Amino acid sequence: MNAALHTITQTLAADLGSQLEAIFLFGSQAAQQSQTAVSDTNLLLITAPGANIHKIRDTFFPLWQQHKALLKRAPLVASRDAFKRHLQLNPHLALNLLQHGQQLAGGPMPDGYFRTRVNPAEVYAHLAQQLLDASTALSQTSDAQAETLLNRLARQVSSQPLKQTETAVTQFNRVQQALTAVINQLPAAQKWHKAAQTGPTSPAIPGLQAIYNENNKNIFVFNQLAPTQVSRINWQSLAQQLPQSNDALHITTVAQFCLMALYDKALDMRFNKYQHKWGIHFLPLLTPSSRQILRQAARTPSYILVDALPHSFLTAANANDETLHKLIHDYQNKMLNVQLENELLFRLGLIPAKFVPPEPLPERDVPAKKRLDAIFQHLEWWADFYQTALQVQT
Repeated sequence: MNAALHTITQTLAADLGSQLEAIFLFGSQAAQQSQTAVSDTNLLLITAPGANIHKIRDTFFPLWQQHKALLKRAPLVASRDAFKRHLQLNPHLALNLLQHGQQLAGGPMPDGYFRTRVNPAEVYAHLAQQLLDASTALSQTSDAQAETLLNRLARQVSSQPLKQTETAVTQFNRVQQALTAVINQLPAAQKWHKAAQTGPTSPAIPGLQAIYNENNKNIFVFNQLAPTQVSRINWQSLAQQLPQSNDALHITTVAQFCLMALYDKALDMRFNKYQHKWGIHFLPLLTPSSRQILRQAARTPSYILVDALPHSFLTAANANDETLHKLIHDYQNKMLNVQLENELLFRLGLIPAKFVPPEPLPERDVPAKKRLDAIFQHLEWWADFYQTALQVQT
């Protein structure tokens, strides 16, 4: 084990004591893939019920200050039950931990803890969404986040270490070919491929069949993205020709777009967040299931609870009231979005009643630490609500 990682693990385990049940390493380092400057150190802390997040910060923050170049982000933090629920909503993460997770500290976990029901379409839809996000690396030389994601995906699907000279195009082609191969095995793939043959493509951009906009994403949908085609197109020049040149250019195929819309972004599709701009309008041909719509809604509070909020709090520059009040304000806005989504789901008849947490969030005059604790509790309640709603759909 890396010496710094050993120090981090031992310090967390010693200082947190009975509040910490286990520490796991996962991701590319756990899989022993080639170490590069873009490799993340993905840690997971399984905490005891009622663990004190403020005590966890007191222990972790000095480690973060010393080792942030290695860690790059804070650990996922969750109780055993909360993380099991999170795995059910994120089967790609469950597979990663099952295949590559390494326990670094703590007692033994229950047999089969990382095993969860896996729908291959959900796993590949997540991969397709990640590749869509990473595809901006083809056209934006300054998009470090997309470059990092694309590099990680290429390492993930490759059985051989990547060469340092590999370009974004080469890496994209690696992932694209691997994803195409697995999508072709899905029962619905033939229907999606037939849809890709419907209607003319762009005379100026070979294979382009549709353009969608989602927030600031320009999504170009192709009938296919063969390696020669990806290599031939000047993506940077194409991005500069967009009506809003500051917006990112994302690319995908019809089959991947259909897969994402049905199994990863069903809620977004139901809420009409994809605006059709040109070409064949594929989305009206798709009917997302109530389960997949609720599943996307459920992922949001669970992601904030396990990932986003712990990262923001544990790595905040300080824990004074001013910093915490700003962080609380930001996450209360995210909670408001969760509530608004819930109301829309009720109006659409996808849930029998709107969810109301047992207690309201505290007012601003309550101490910041108690307000933060309340947000964690509310996220737990929201996650439980959606878990119950999904069990009814099963």
